[in-house]
Amino acid sequence: MAQTVLVTGACGFLAPYVIRELRDNGFLVRATDLPHADWTPCTDLDCDVRYADLLHLDQAVEVMDGVDMVVHTAARMNYYLDRASFELANYHVAVNACEAALRQGVERFVHFSTCDTYGPPLYAPVDEDHPQRPINLYAITKLYGEQAAFRYHRDRGLPLSVIRPTTVYGPGCVYVMGLFLALPVMVRELGVRRVALPRKGFLGNLVHAEDIAGATVHIMRSGEALGRAFNVSDDSPLCAGELIETILDSIGVQGFRVLPVSDTLVRLGSRLGAHLPRALFAHLNEFLQRRWDRVVFEHGLVPMLKPRIDPGFMAFGRGDYHFDNSRLKSLGYVLRHPDFKKGWDETVRWYAEQGWIPDYSGQARPE
Repeated sequence: MAQTVLVTGACGFLAPYVIRELRDNGFLVRATDLPHADWTPCTDLDCDVRYADLLHLDQAVEVMDGVDMVVHTAARMNYYLDRASFELANYHVAVNACEAALRQGVERFVHFSTCDTYGPPLYAPVDEDHPQRPINLYAITKLYGEQAAFRYHRDRGLPLSVIRPTTVYGPGCVYVMGLFLALPVMVRELGVRRVALPRKGFLGNLVHAEDIAGATVHIMRSGEALGRAFNVSDDSPLCAGELIETILDSIGVQGFRVLPVSDTLVRLGSRLGAHLPRALFAHLNEFLQRRWDRVVFEHGLVPMLKPRIDPGFMAFGRGDYHFDNSRLKSLGYVLRHPDFKKGWDETVRWYAEQGWIPDYSGQARPE
C-alpha cells in the first residue's frame, strides 16, 4: 500500500515541486497550509488538501494523523519581517511540527533549513560541518528551527533528516526573481544592450527547484540520511561576473567582464549596505516597483514579479558562497540541473511563455 507523506507550507514556492516529485514516486500526498493562503500553486496537484495553522499544536497533531512521513517546508522569508514574526514561523512552527510528528509516530521527518545558517563563509566550498553563524533574522530563526529538530532527534528519537538548500531558482519562483530577473529586464527596457561587469568576484552556486524536490525524496528514502544535514546545491559555482553575465545574456544584454574587483572593497560595501536604513531600501523598492509597473503595462505582462533589493541580499558580498554537495551525492543522488547556465535559460523561457517577462527570444542579441 502506498505511503502517505504530509507536506507543510504547501502554498510556498518549493512545496508544489516536492508534491509532484512524491506523486511521481508513488506516494500519496497530504498538503497543508493556512486556510487564507494562496492555494493557486496546488490547484492542479493530485493531493489531499488540509487547512491547518501549525502554530496550534492540536492542529499540527490532527493534520499528521495517519501519515507515514512529513516534509516540513513551511517558513517565512522576507527580510522586512520583524523578529517576532520570523520566530513564530521559523522556530515555533518547527517545534510544533516535530512534536506532532513524534506523537503520531511518523517514520521519517525531513526538515527544510537553509545554507544561510552558515553565515559568511570561513572557507569554501562550505560543507555541512562549517560553523553556523547566521547574520540575518531569517537565517537566525531558521537555525533555531533546525537546532530544535536535531534536539528532537537526539533526545526523543525523531527520525530526522535536514535539508539545507542554497539560493533556489526555477519556474514559479517570485521572491528571488525580483532581483535576478525583473531588475535585469528593467535594464534592458531602458535600452541598455551592453554592460561592463566585474572580471571575477566571489564564487557562489545555486540550485534548481527540481533538484530540491528530487533530493528530498532521495534523502527521505535513505537510511544513511538519518540524523544528518545535507547541502543541496548545483555543480557550477560561478563568480559574480559570470553569474550576472549569464543572467543578462538570457534576455539579450551582453556583459563585458572587464572591471577589476577588490575583494576587500566588496566586503566593506556589503557590510555597509546591510546596515543602511530599511526605509532607504523601502523607498528604492517603491521606485523600482513603479518602473516595473510601467514595463508590465507596456508589454501586457502578468504582474507576478516584484523587483526588489533587500538588506539581506548584501551578505552575498562577504565571501565565497560555494556550497559542497558531496555528502548528498554520496547517497547516490544525481543532479538533474548540475549546470546553472542551462537551467537558467530553461527557466527564463518559462517566464516568457507565462507572460511574466517580455519574450526576447526572437530578437537579435548584440554582437
